Amino acid sequence: MTQHCLSAGIALALTAAVLPQAQAQTLEERVLRLERENREQAAALERQDATIAEQKQALEGAPERLEAVEGAMDSDAGGNWFENIEIAGLIEVEAAYVDPFEGSSESDIVLATFELGIASQVTDWVEIGAALLYEEDDTPLEVDIAYATIYNPDVSPVYFTAGQVYVPFGAYETNLVSDPLTLEIGEARETAAELGFIYEGFSGSVYAFNGDNKVDGENEIGSWGANLAFSREQDGMIWTVGAGYISDLGDSDSLQDGVADNREARLEELLEAGDPAADDFSTDPTERTGGWTVNAAIVLGSFNLIGEYLSAAEEFDDASLAFGDHGAKPSAWNIEAGFGFEVLGRESVAAIAYQGTDEALALELPKERWLVGWSIGIFDNTALSFEYSYDTDYSESDGGTGENGSAFVAQLAVEF
Repeated sequence: MTQHCLSAGIALALTAAVLPQAQAQTLEERVLRLERENREQAAALERQDATIAEQKQALEGAPERLEAVEGAMDSDAGGNWFENIEIAGLIEVEAAYVDPFEGSSESDIVLATFELGIASQVTDWVEIGAALLYEEDDTPLEVDIAYATIYNPDVSPVYFTAGQVYVPFGAYETNLVSDPLTLEIGEARETAAELGFIYEGFSGSVYAFNGDNKVDGENEIGSWGANLAFSREQDGMIWTVGAGYISDLGDSDSLQDGVADNREARLEELLEAGDPAADDFSTDPTERTGGWTVNAAIVLGSFNLIGEYLSAAEEFDDASLAFGDHGAKPSAWNIEAGFGFEVLGRESVAAIAYQGTDEALALELPKERWLVGWSIGIFDNTALSFEYSYDTDYSESDGGTGENGSAFVAQLAVEF
C-alpha cells in the first residue's frame, strides 16, 4: 500500500504474518516496506562511503579522467543517489472457470495484474513513490499511484502526503485471491492531500480531494475523509481495530461510473417521454452521500481472523443509485478466517470467508458469497493459489435472478 496505508499499516502486516510473501503483500505494501528498508540501509551506506574513500586514496596515481569520474559519482549532486531508489514488481496470471447466474459457463486465462513500482527516500524527511498498473480486460496500462510524503518518525509522529493515492477508507484485507466485496463498494483512488500521524499503536489521518463527481457541476475540493486505527502486539497475539468515514461514497472507483451512467440513462428516459422535468435534470449528482466503515483483525500464532463492514451513511438519490422503488443504501461485509501451515517445507495458508451485500444489486454484486482458498509459496517470492466461490444473487422480488453461481480460480503470483 502507498502512504494511504499508514493509518492501517500494522493491520496490513497481520495478513503478511501468515501468508506466502508473494500472496501476502500488494505492490503498494511492498513500496512502504522498501521505504522502511531505505532507512535501515543507512548504516550500510555509510560503510560503503568509507570504502569508496579508501579506494580513492589508492587511485592517487590514476589518470585525471578516471579521478574526475570518481569525483563526480561521489559528489553531493550525484553521489549514491541511485542507492536510495528501490524498484518492485508484481505479476499475477489467473486461469478461471465461471458459472454465472444466467447464461452459459465461461473460462479464460488472463494477465490479472502487472504492477511496477518505484520508491525513494530522497532525504531524511522526503519519500516518493509511484507505480504503473495493468489488468487485462479491466485496466489499461496507467499510472496507478504517484505521491510524495514528508515524514521523519525519528523527529515527529506527523506525516503529510500529496499525490494520486488510494485514500485510507477501508482495510480490505484478505487471504484469498478475490477482492472482498467491501473493496468492490468502497475503494477510491483520488489525487488527494492527507495529514496524519502514527504514535504508540495509534494512527489516523484526515484527507481532502476534488472527486470525479462534480456535485451540481461544481469543480472544487469538496470531498474529504478521516480514519483512526489502533494496533497492539501482546502475549504472542497481534490485533487491530479501525474505523473510517468518507464524505462522498459515490466517488469510489465502482460507484462513480455507475452513478454517471444511471443519471445519463434517467435523462434519456425523461427526454424520450417528453417530460418537462428533463429541462432541470442534471447528469451531475445533486448531493454527496457519505460512507463509513469499521474493521478488525487478529493474529494468534498461525491463525488469523478478519472482519469488516462498510456502508453508505444514507440513501442515494434514486436517479444516481436505486434499489427497488427507492434510493439504494449499499453496504457490504466480510468475515474471514485463515490458518497458516507448512507443506513439504513451504509456507501455505488456507482460508474460508463469508461475504455479503445489501441493496447493491445495481453494482452487479451478489447478495451472498462463500469462498474457500489455499495458497502456497512454491519458490521465493512466488505463490500458487486456488480459490472456489459460491454466489447467491438477489431475489426476483428485488430485481435479481434468485439463482446461484460459482467460480474456480487458479493464480500464479510472482514478486520481483
